[in-house]
Amino acid sequence: MPWRWLIPILVLVAGPAAAQTQVPTAVFPFELADTSGEVASPGHDERIALATEQLARKLEGSGRYRPVDLAPLAAKVAATAPRYSCGGCWLDVARESGAELAVLPAVHKISTLISTMDIWIADLRTGQYVAHVQGQIRGDTDAAWLRGVDFLVDDRLLRQTP
Repeated sequence: MPWRWLIPILVLVAGPAAAQTQVPTAVFPFELADTSGEVASPGHDERIALATEQLARKLEGSGRYRPVDLAPLAAKVAATAPRYSCGGCWLDVARESGAELAVLPAVHKISTLISTMDIWIADLRTGQYVAHVQGQIRGDTDAAWLRGVDFLVDDRLLRQTP
């Protein structure tokens, strides 16, 4: 039965062809909207950088996204803040980076105990959002933010996007 030998060959040939291509993605830094009225916690700039790095690592590790380097555009990226209310002012910067997708993460701090974390993904060809995940995090600490990123990427984003 020579046909039995074709099945492993077909699987081997189809395997690499079925591999996903990593899409160039502009991962913008997390933004913090603090409406808590509380005294600002020290270390938010570092926490934002830490969470943004974790987000980029998780996205790249998924095999679906390839974060592009936004460092050469740092001044332009900073000028788009706050991105959650600028009406798409970040689109040109993301396109200039060579990306096809943009990731826009934000945290809305309601209190030291409760914050909401959002991650939006936009298709830069159309300017339309193609994914949005949201969840609450408990605590305004590095660990809480990192757990929030892990949960939103692993358990929500990667399960809803192809």
